[in-house]
Amino acid sequence: MTPKNGGKIELRLGPATADSAEYDAHLQTADASYHALVRVGASAGSGQVEFGVWTTQAQGEPPEWLMADARAALKAALRTSRAEGRWPRRITRWRPEPVD
Repeated sequence: MTPKNGGKIELRLGPATADSAEYDAHLQTADASYHALVRVGASAGSGQVEFGVWTTQAQGEPPEWLMADARAALKAALRTSRAEGRWPRRITRWRPEPVD
């Protein structure tokens, strides 16, 4: 379902090990939809979260505020995996667009 305002974050777990995982990221605004693979954990390097190349019918990348929220959700998934020994299979969030 396309959001009428704000943005939707949907992350689905792909291949995973104890210290790394790959998520299929789908970020969506009222105007565009974006997809990328994301590496989380040791395989992502020092930043812990590494987005792949975004594909979209629009041009460019998702809005930075939406990517920041997705990054925060993925870092929380990393903390969960370390504490509980499992990766969340699916993460879905809706976020309002920031007001300047």
